[in-house]
Amino acid sequence: MKLYFKDQAFSFELLRAVSYAGYQGAEIGECLATAATIKEGDFNSWFEEWEKTAKRVEKIGENCLSRGHVVSGREALLRASNYYRTAEFFLKVADSRRDENYKKSVSTFQKSMSEMDYYCEIVKIPYEHSYMAGYFYRALDYDKNSKSRPTLIFIGGFDSTAEELYFCGAAAAIKRGYNCLIFDGPGQGETLRIQKIPTRVDYEVPVGAAIDYLKSRIDVDMDKISLMGMSMGGYYAPRAAAFEKRIKACIAYDVFYDLWNSTINQNPKLKKLEGRSPVMMEMMIKFAERRSSTLRWAIQNSLWVFGLEHRNKIPETLKKYTLKGIADKIHCPLLILVGEADHFVSPEQVDEFSNELKCPKTIRVFRREEGAEEHCQEGNHALFHQVMFDWLDDIFKI
Repeated sequence: MKLYFKDQAFSFELLRAVSYAGYQGAEIGECLATAATIKEGDFNSWFEEWEKTAKRVEKIGENCLSRGHVVSGREALLRASNYYRTAEFFLKVADSRRDENYKKSVSTFQKSMSEMDYYCEIVKIPYEHSYMAGYFYRALDYDKNSKSRPTLIFIGGFDSTAEELYFCGAAAAIKRGYNCLIFDGPGQGETLRIQKIPTRVDYEVPVGAAIDYLKSRIDVDMDKISLMGMSMGGYYAPRAAAFEKRIKACIAYDVFYDLWNSTINQNPKLKKLEGRSPVMMEMMIKFAERRSSTLRWAIQNSLWVFGLEHRNKIPETLKKYTLKGIADKIHCPLLILVGEADHFVSPEQVDEFSNELKCPKTIRVFRREEGAEEHCQEGNHALFHQVMFDWLDDIFKI
């Protein structure tokens, strides 16, 4: 699915931003009007135009709140938060504008949450010698006299933030009677950007810390804990479910069975790196960066997220992030989501993953005619939510 731009990365990220309209994270007209001013393939143009939109919409939100128009104000601030996130997406890691816009995305989001008429708590989950920042939401129909509720833990992936997870999962969960915990794990959001903590292979450790936190709450039913991972979280979540037995249901949204193979699926030329010397590999990756702005972003982000100093370490690092030899340890029911036009995940990977599983499994392939064929079902989150939460309801007999 191409939306406005010919460039795949620009088209996909525009579609991603627009997809959050269902929960006040965007308006289609604002997004298309912004896209019309962006120079194709120009990262700086992308930043400048999205930031203009974000600032304008933030001003609307602030003005509405100052005049007592709470609903209008909080909804505008939600859109501004998503637009700030979108603006800084393609900037280099060292660019100070990236950090500034990330902080604006968080501050506008938190100000909007403070005006909501449902329960949202900013949390700091104890994690090793630090913490993981996030948000805990109670189910909309929860009251103090009711029983504890089933709770969805929702984690992001390679480039997401906890704030983004509200739009694509948390908001849908709470109106269906689920509590929801979203947070920035290692290699994500505040944990990466502020605390400088890169990602890790054994994601059952941060997920376990999140479950330990939930155990301290009286509003959580510990027998009905589910875990969903978005994008690269489609590796993190199944990996955690293989070792963390307190997880009673798991959703791979979308599945990332093998990160290196997924990278090759998107960039077939990178297969030429295999077997090369470190020096040659470094030179080849640098050359590839100059030829492709999209690849430059992916490589720079990889160095950041994985905590690497040299490009030649990327292939061997990505190869560690695989569910091969681990998938058969998953015990709980597993929902595997995939779009038929997903530019990361090939049908062969889904089949290989599925064949290794021994747990109860459901595979849902989203088709082009459904408008949900892209990675993470960008373009039709309503269908994604229907499929995923109906499955979860059935698992927990809700």
